[in-house]
Amino acid sequence: MPNRPPRFFLAAILAVAGAAFVPSPAAFAAGPSVEDLAQAREAVMPHVVSILVVREDFEAGEPKLSVGSGSGTVISAEGHIATNAHVTDKGRSFRVVFGDGREREALLVGQDTAADLAVLKVQGVPTPMPFARFAESDDLRPGETVLAMGAPWGLSNSLSAGVVNNPRRLLVSLFEDEADYEDSLDADAPTGRYYAWIQHDAAIAPGNSGGPLVDLEGRIVGVNTRGMLFGGDLAFAIPADDVKAVVAELIAKGRVQRSTLGLRLRSLRGSGETKGVMVTAVERAGAAAKAGLEPGDRLLSLDGVALDAPQAVDVPAIQRRLAELVAGQAIALRVARGPDERTVRVTPEDTGETRGESASFAPFGIAVQALTPTMSERRRLDVERGLLVASLRAGGPAATARPPLPAGAVLLKVDGQPVAAVADLAPWSAARRPATPVVLEYLADGQRLLSALTPAWGDRSRQPLPELPKAWAGVEVQPIPTSLAQTMGLPSSGFRITRLYPGSALAAAGAKVGDLVTGLEGQPLEAVNDSRAELFAQRVREFEIGDRVVFEGLRGTERQRWTTTLVASPVPVSGLRTMDVSSLRAQFRELGFHDRVERDLPLDQSGVLLQVVEGGGAAGLAHLKAGDVVVRIAGQTVDGLDRLRPALQAALAGEGERFAIDVLRHGEARIVQVERRWIPETR
Repeated sequence: MPNRPPRFFLAAILAVAGAAFVPSPAAFAAGPSVEDLAQAREAVMPHVVSILVVREDFEAGEPKLSVGSGSGTVISAEGHIATNAHVTDKGRSFRVVFGDGREREALLVGQDTAADLAVLKVQGVPTPMPFARFAESDDLRPGETVLAMGAPWGLSNSLSAGVVNNPRRLLVSLFEDEADYEDSLDADAPTGRYYAWIQHDAAIAPGNSGGPLVDLEGRIVGVNTRGMLFGGDLAFAIPADDVKAVVAELIAKGRVQRSTLGLRLRSLRGSGETKGVMVTAVERAGAAAKAGLEPGDRLLSLDGVALDAPQAVDVPAIQRRLAELVAGQAIALRVARGPDERTVRVTPEDTGETRGESASFAPFGIAVQALTPTMSERRRLDVERGLLVASLRAGGPAATARPPLPAGAVLLKVDGQPVAAVADLAPWSAARRPATPVVLEYLADGQRLLSALTPAWGDRSRQPLPELPKAWAGVEVQPIPTSLAQTMGLPSSGFRITRLYPGSALAAAGAKVGDLVTGLEGQPLEAVNDSRAELFAQRVREFEIGDRVVFEGLRGTERQRWTTTLVASPVPVSGLRTMDVSSLRAQFRELGFHDRVERDLPLDQSGVLLQVVEGGGAAGLAHLKAGDVVVRIAGQTVDGLDRLRPALQAALAGEGERFAIDVLRHGEARIVQVERRWIPETR
């Protein structure tokens, strides 16, 4: 779902929405017939698709793949699909599912984050395709029945009905300053600046985003975009007229080209003025600033056509009109400053790309975003090009550089070579042996600094520090202090045995679950409190592996003595090797003693444990899960971490669209299929 408005705004807009339309009892009684609903459904629902998106975000200097979903509608005979930009944003691959179960790949034609609209094109289907149609005119009225179609929570062929509460709604409460609304918009993706929303109460949920809002005539009247998880059935859709204009430009050009005057506007509400639209802010060095405009001025007309915004809801249409001006072609603005009026010539400027490409660069251990002039202006930087360092991998090359590279810095040069795009880092992507430091030049806190960084390449393995085994009794215990023993009616304090592990020294001596251990080698074992079970292990570790010792205890009221030889403790999880496998987007770990016990596996069971899985990576898309024990890859036995990479390389070198991975999960042997196209190296 899209970003939610501030908490105060939620409460305020509920009051406003409640007053927008109050239908009469007769209106409820005369609701649409089943036939009307069915006819509208059949006109559009066959063209509605569910969209599966593999999304790539960047956290801690590394890419994180996840799976998301949304909805869309086929809107052309060529197979174009209209949806939301927040559905496709940062998507690496797209798959659409039709209502009849057909699945097809889709390609991104273009997206416009400012309008939150995007266009995909379905692949591998015969054309011309049947498609749904937009309403020809913007004639929605409050109280009109509308249908929301899509795949809420990924459930396809879903429909909900409601009424239009308000066909022109700006998400600004009556008790909120319009400037706060503008400030709440994403600086790099100001969704909602160029249109007013259709507010309706047809229920929508995550997954409905991008799906159509349909009237009873079977026309698409909007694209559902926002909903409230709290506040009842409060939903917002982008009007069809705005959708058609943006979608047409995306299909024709791949992007929406806009111009800017470098100013911000608000309505006249509360100003005492009756004509024009108010200028609230002017960007430094922007077109408006160059023409001498100042905050507090009122724009009265554009090339002789009046500009009037008495209320906040009137501002988006003016914003859109200004954005549609031709960059470089001067226009005449009639401007009022106090009682004086004058005409000024202003030359709009192309907004260009509002956001640059994002990527991670593993050899440096950083995630970067290409800086654009627009981003630079918003951040008040004195450079227009470079790579903005979004985050760093903990302990990675950038974090351990001399000095460490800070997040938020703008990387300008590497070994004296300018870097302004992600592709500019390519010369340092191939492994070099031995690894030698590179010199980075970057901007941070207004200073141009240098740093020496040593790159690192390949899948990362963690080799833990060697840890000497310690004496172990092979049990889990619960501390029973004196106060608790009295409450429970036990004759003594001590440590109650709650679990006996295979190979347990105490089990071999005849101890049982429920026995109370009270002493070791003639010395009492006293529990300090009811939470510090580790005190038992600490006393046992005072002896050596192989020492023959005597435990004393109680079974009920009968005294017990257990003479046993202490064994070596299992290797803890912190002492097991791990390996990050970038091709599968997963992390594996050696299989340890406790892993086998928890899964009721033989103590000699071979394999590797799948520890971390990214939902949108090859492992995640194959439905592998954290906790799986991998035993074979494409028929090759994986008996340990050292066999993992060779088995995977052999599988990738094989033929066919997919290969099998055998796993143990919840005591069951399962086989999952990995499609080769999901693995970056084989695309």
